[in-house]
Amino acid sequence: MIYPIIELPCLLAVLVITLVPLQSECFSILPFSFSTAISKNTNRDGPLVSLMTLKQQNDNNDVNKETEEKCASSPLSPPTPYEEVTEGILPFDRKYSTHGIIGKNKFIVSREGEPKESELSNENLVKIVKCETNDLEVNTLVWKCLGYRFDCVTKTWTNEKCFPKWKEKHPTPPDLIGMTHVYTKEVDRVSLKSNQDLVRSVPVDWKQSLKEQLKPFGFKGYQYAELTPNKTRRAQCTNWLLYYRMELFGYTIEELKERRTIKRQEQLIEEERRKKEAEAKGEEIDEWKPPVKEVF
Repeated sequence: MIYPIIELPCLLAVLVITLVPLQSECFSILPFSFSTAISKNTNRDGPLVSLMTLKQQNDNNDVNKETEEKCASSPLSPPTPYEEVTEGILPFDRKYSTHGIIGKNKFIVSREGEPKESELSNENLVKIVKCETNDLEVNTLVWKCLGYRFDCVTKTWTNEKCFPKWKEKHPTPPDLIGMTHVYTKEVDRVSLKSNQDLVRSVPVDWKQSLKEQLKPFGFKGYQYAELTPNKTRRAQCTNWLLYYRMELFGYTIEELKERRTIKRQEQLIEEERRKKEAEAKGEEIDEWKPPVKEVF
């Protein structure tokens, strides 16, 4: 009766072979033929061992079926040459703004070319405030709208098409989000200042456009308890992008200056009318307005 002595090590080998590969989500081994052979031998002298082996096979089949379904929904593919080069680049690296990976998810953005309508659609912008984009993607879209252009040959950002006043203060594209997520004064000072400059360029009439434009697309605003510097700056960048889309997109600098002159004249006429109405009623008008430092 040497069979039980031989079968015990074989059974342990089966258990090791069948259990170890399960540690990988998208990789599995089914030692069907080997475990079946052991099962046939144990049918004579070891029914308990046979049942254990059969149960192990059933468990493996269930796990592998679940694994195959999971992998089918997110198939693995070899990295592209671009991903191989940029995989190790982090936000602290100077090359991150030009070589970091963008546009791999559902958010529509590319470094090359002019801003596109598809990039500025409500369906796309709402993904920023829903945190369905990475920080570099948000920065890249704002940079393009500010006028920075990516040179595919030199792999650098140029500022020839930037809004004049913005270019004076920011000759290179600044981090408007704080991609390092380090908010100490030493690290975050430049990012915070750049974000504040962007916010100041939005007229007061557009301060509430975020909820007005994106509420139909599922954004109801942030709760105070869930606010973070990252979410706040995402909201501010998105608000600026909405303002840009409606007031600046598609116009030359000369056209924007002409529109601004006409708008200011209309505002002066309206203010004078309201002032006369208030004087007739014996009321006072609060004439203070938050300062706006436009990008052009």
